[in-house]
Amino acid sequence: MPNADIAGNGAIWVGLETTYGTPVDPTASGVGVWVPIISENLMYTEDKYYTPQIRANAISSDVEQAPYHVAGDIVMEVDPNYMPYFLYASRHTVTKTGAGPYVYSAAPTNIGATYPGGSARGLTIVVVRNKQAFMYSGCVVTQYAYTIENGVLRCTLTILGLAEADTGTEPLDPAVSATWVDANLFGAAAHSIYVDTAGLTPAFATPDLTFNGYTFTANYNGTPQNRLTSSRSATYISYGEIEATYDTELDFTSKAEYANMKANTLRAIKFESLKGGTPFASATSAFRVIAYRTSYSTYEVGLGGIGDLIMARVNGRAIGITGGVPFRMECKSAANIT
Repeated sequence: MPNADIAGNGAIWVGLETTYGTPVDPTASGVGVWVPIISENLMYTEDKYYTPQIRANAISSDVEQAPYHVAGDIVMEVDPNYMPYFLYASRHTVTKTGAGPYVYSAAPTNIGATYPGGSARGLTIVVVRNKQAFMYSGCVVTQYAYTIENGVLRCTLTILGLAEADTGTEPLDPAVSATWVDANLFGAAAHSIYVDTAGLTPAFATPDLTFNGYTFTANYNGTPQNRLTSSRSATYISYGEIEATYDTELDFTSKAEYANMKANTLRAIKFESLKGGTPFASATSAFRVIAYRTSYSTYEVGLGGIGDLIMARVNGRAIGITGGVPFRMECKSAANIT
C-alpha cells in the first residue's frame, strides 16, 4: 500500500514546447529543467454538467464530462537559472543577447491569443506529488507578481494550460530522477529602486531610499477558450487588457510625490536586483523590472497610532508610451535557453 507523503518530497519540471500544446518528454535530455519552488496548486479544472431533467426526483439523475483546462499558481524565489523559461511562455517578445551570461529581455505584446498554428511559446509542466506525475501542456504565464519576502525576491506565476496528459512514468521519484543546481537567489543586499521622470530612457541615477517593500504585478488577463472540437481540452488561451501595477509603502518625508500624484505627473520606476557586480552590465546574475511611464493611482498618507511611522501607501499603474513599451522584465542568467 502506498504511503502518505509531504510536499517537500515533490518536484516540478518545466520544458519549452517545440509546438505549442504538444507535450515535451521530461526524460529527454536538454529540453527542460527541474525548478525549485515554494508551492504550487496547478489543477485540472472542469465544470461538469449535471442534468436538470425533471423525472419525478428532486436530484440530478446524470452527469456528463465538460470542457476543461489547467489553472493554478506557482510560487517561487526568483532564480536566474529558471526565470527565462517563464518569460518565454507568455505574452512577450523575448530578446536574448550576450555570450554568457545572457540577458533575456521580455517586453509585453498586443497579441490576443495563443491561437493554434501561431507563434506562441508554451511550457510542459510536470508536477510530482507523492511520486505520482501530473503532466500539463500548453501552459503560459498570464500574470506575474514580484515581491520581497524577508529580503528575498519572490514571484507568483499564474498559469493557464490547455490539457493534462499521461506521463507514462509513474511512479516517478524526483529524489532519483531530478537533477538540481545550487540556488542563485537575490537576497536583501541585492535590491535597489529608482524613480525618475517618465520617458523612453530614464537616467535612474540615484536609488530611492524611502521604499518599504515593493510589489509589481503584470496581469495579461488570460482566459481559457474551449471550442467545438473532438477534444475537451482548451483550444487556446486568450489575452485581455494588460494591467501592470505596483504597490508599496514609502517613508513620508516630503509632499513632492504627493504633488506629482495630484498633478498627474508621470514617473518611471526601476526595481533591480544584482549579484556579482554593479551596474546591471557588470553583474553576473541580475533581474529587473522597468516601468517607463506610470501614474499614481492612489497616494494615501495619514497619522496612525501614537508610535507609528508616518508612511505613504502608494499604488501606481504603468501606461503606454509612444515609441516604446510600457515595461520590461529582464533577467541576466548563465542559462542558455532558446
